[in-house]
Amino acid sequence: MATAPVHFFDPPTSADQLAALVEEQASMAKMLAVIPAKNPEDVKMVAAALKSAGTKFEKVYLDWAQPYGRFKAKGLWAKVPADPDAMTEVLERHLLASTRKARFKPQTAAELDPTPMQYLIKGVAPAQGLLVIYGPSGSAKSFLSIAAAAAIGEGSSFFGYAATPAPVLYVGLEGEAGVRGRVLAWERHHGRPMPDNVRFSLEPFQLTDAQDVADLAEICPPGCAVIIDTLNRAAPGLDENSSKDMGRVIDGAKTLQRKIAGLVILVAHSGKDSTRGLRGHSSLFAALDAAILVSRGDGGARRWKLDKAKDGKDGEEHGFRLTVVELGTDADGDTVSSCVIEPDSGATRQFARPLKGNRQLAFTALENAARASGILNERGEFVGVTFADWYAEFFRISTADNKEAKRKAFARAREDLAADGHIEVDNDIYRFAGLNASATHAVIASILAGQRTGGGQ
Repeated sequence: MATAPVHFFDPPTSADQLAALVEEQASMAKMLAVIPAKNPEDVKMVAAALKSAGTKFEKVYLDWAQPYGRFKAKGLWAKVPADPDAMTEVLERHLLASTRKARFKPQTAAELDPTPMQYLIKGVAPAQGLLVIYGPSGSAKSFLSIAAAAAIGEGSSFFGYAATPAPVLYVGLEGEAGVRGRVLAWERHHGRPMPDNVRFSLEPFQLTDAQDVADLAEICPPGCAVIIDTLNRAAPGLDENSSKDMGRVIDGAKTLQRKIAGLVILVAHSGKDSTRGLRGHSSLFAALDAAILVSRGDGGARRWKLDKAKDGKDGEEHGFRLTVVELGTDADGDTVSSCVIEPDSGATRQFARPLKGNRQLAFTALENAARASGILNERGEFVGVTFADWYAEFFRISTADNKEAKRKAFARAREDLAADGHIEVDNDIYRFAGLNASATHAVIASILAGQRTGGGQ
């Protein structure tokens, strides 16, 4: 390759020429700022390119090359042959590196964002994420959902929890008449219209249809809460116990959540065995940011419990009752009515039936299993008992006639204990629930710690 001639630089002779020179040198310095002066080959290529302009950029080069070493840089400048194209590849490489965003950005503890989690219903419903309201048929999930929608829409209290006002879209998929009745009942009972920023969509909708998700998100303002009642109607024909099919449901819900930058609330059914939690594959519960379990007790009493809260206090529960509201009469003159929920702290007591029979036996078996083979976490706290250990202990102490009778007795007792709030379960790990649960867990943890360190109790 022929060596490019060096064009010797003539000093400026006027103010305009000086101003132009200063501007040129500043532009070159800005360009060089993207190239670290560390790699010897890079420094050499920069020297060759700038030298082709004579001495015009010599000072710019030497200032830039200080990290490399000013003495070494001057030596390179003196001996390197001029080449106007030498810097092209170097500049392109470093420009590309400077514009490429790092995939991982480690932060120090001081750099972590201390902003507390934002809620639509403080401590219950996050401002962004995925929440499920679930329970058996007849537990009043939809009535509770209407109450939550109204509280979010107007920023009013929900069972004593402060709500932040936000737009709400209620997707009613289980009958237009039912939704209309629940809304009218709420308005009649409270003596005011449903908040204007609570809107209703009664058209068919599928979470697994990408176009449906996109179209629904398009009508939602940012930060909106979308309530889908029910999940079963929003995912027709899918096998809810299949991880693949449930994955499609989760993907649809999360895509909708990302598009609206808000909260997606799914109203869903619990399984046939309510102690097993949310119906369908366990991947859905794992994907949730929060979950509310709704139960029905004796005498019309109902309650909802915060069954999962990633950044809140799960296990909190509140009682309520349904109040009938007459809406008018139909064409035959019969009364048309619906219901609204009313908080009732006394309702939770209806769930606490005295323990007796197999319920007491199952509770005792759980206590025995906890003391013998309970699970402790890394902090030495009692986590719970496996289903297998609990069942084995019940089987041991039960006086039922045969294996099948013991199995049925245990299944019914386990379901009753969960429904009445005496126990709770997470991934087939059972532990105690209720007012005295914390104290019970602390005692068991102490016993287990003593056994495992050889102290015994």
